[in-house]
Amino acid sequence: MENRILARLGGEADLVWLLTLLSVLPVNTYTLEEWNEALSCILGRRVFCPSYRTLFDYLHRAVLGLQ
Repeated sequence: MENRILARLGGEADLVWLLTLLSVLPVNTYTLEEWNEALSCILGRRVFCPSYRTLFDYLHRAVLGLQ
């Protein structure tokens, strides 16, 4: 099954776009599992964030290059 977040972003899938979507969409638009899968695909390694808050913080730090 294709990840709906990555499909929505198409060829623009990167950390900045993930953070933008997470910031502007209602929190329940996509499941936490879908966010973790999209982030893992973009980073090329398995990432697990247990909450939306953790996911937001992780993405924010990754965009700033602090991860």
